[in-house]
This record gives sequence, C-alpha cells and structure tokens, in this order.
Amino acid sequence: MAPKRNCSSSSRASRELSHAKEWVSSISNEVVLSQLVVDGVLPNRVMTGWHPASGESFPTPRGDELVVFEDYFYRGFGVSIHPFLHRLIEYYAISLCNLGPNSILHVSVFIHFCEAYLGIFPHFDLLCHIFCLKSHGGSGSRVVGSAYLQLQDGMVG
Repeated sequence: MAPKRNCSSSSRASRELSHAKEWVSSISNEVVLSQLVVDGVLPNRVMTGWHPASGESFPTPRGDELVVFEDYFYRGFGVSIHPFLHRLIEYYAISLCNLGPNSILHVSVFIHFCEAYLGIFPHFDLLCHIFCLKSHGGSGSRVVGSAYLQLQDGMVG
C-alpha cells in the first residue's frame, strides 16, 4: 500500500504545473464564433457579449464570464431561461437584453411566487394583472434595457 500524500504538498504541486502542459493555445477567433452564430447554436455577440479567446494561452475568464468549448454548443449546450420568460419575450417581440435587470428580477420573483407559493404554473394573465410593460424611448426602441415591467396602477396602496 502506498503512503498517504500530504494534501498541502499535492495542492502546491498542482498549482505549479505549467499552463502550457495543461492547455493548448486557443484557436477560437471571430470567424469561428461567427460561424456558430450562423449555424444557430450561439446567440449573437450583441445579446450575450461573447468574445474569442484567440491569443490566450490559458482560459482567463473575468468574474462574469464562462469558458465554454465551441463543440459544447453543437452538442446542445445553451444557457437556458425559464419557459415562461421565453414566452413573455416572444409575446412582446423583444429580446432578453431589452429587459432591464429589475424587470428580469420581477419576472423571476413572479415565477417563484406562482410555483412555490400558489402552487400553479406562472400565468400570463396574472402577470398582466400585476404588471404592465413600459418602454424607454418610445415603442419600437431596441436599446438594451429599453423595456421594463411596472406595477399596474392601484397595486401599491
């Protein structure tokens, strides 16, 4: 039986591994990722804020980023949203990026309220009874955060 390893020395040794031995430099570039968009497996750059990792010898995501291999998208990987939210943005013919963060929070709380407290599936008519969709900059504005949910008159009292 082999002797037990000292945990601190093994973790130190793993940190000292060269990134060059663990990873091959990324060959992902703008053209490759644009092809993923054309193929319909990756949302466009404006919606998701993706950027190629070309030139990076080791994945170095910022705090709000996720490193994903291109092949994952071709195999069905996606960042999913709740079906109710998906139907909501389809109904209003807006994109998710058109909703501000507070509106997404309102929808999330509404979904949780329906499912966990009321014990029902989220109901669109109930949402419309509580909230109305407003837009900054007139109807048809496609600016990020241009649409928001507001409580109907008389809901706060």
